Amino acid sequence: MYLASRFRTNTDMAMNSALYEYLFLLAEKFPQTQLSPERRRSACVWEALEYMELHYENDISIQQLADRLDVSRTYLHRIFKEATGRSPKEHLLDIRVKKACWYPSRTDFPVSAVARSVGYEDPLYFSKLFRQKKQLSPTEYREKHRI
Repeated sequence: MYLASRFRTNTDMAMNSALYEYLFLLAEKFPQTQLSPERRRSACVWEALEYMELHYENDISIQQLADRLDVSRTYLHRIFKEATGRSPKEHLLDIRVKKACWYPSRTDFPVSAVARSVGYEDPLYFSKLFRQKKQLSPTEYREKHRI
């Protein structure tokens, strides 16, 4: 009984030792650096911009984006607007409309398909937003800009 208990203790110690060695190597390879508040804000805005550009076609909300970045929605809105002059919502809309402009001029996709391709399930809502940005409906835009 004593031998089994001692063997288990030695095994536990060896495993703990290996774990600590692994943690040490990780800490050495990826040192924790403290970013200044300014750099943290800049990194947060940069990540938000990148995420919106890569995922504009998904149904993403600004709250989901803030959650992903581990910040509050209010904080994200404030630092984003300070850095870009626009709100995150406005920026996402601009990306979507810019991407949507490609479809009507080069394809015969219906407006509902274009809307879905840029993250809107409701084609009427998409058309309203498109018109606000381009002063033309998607159909009018297609007629005017057909390649």
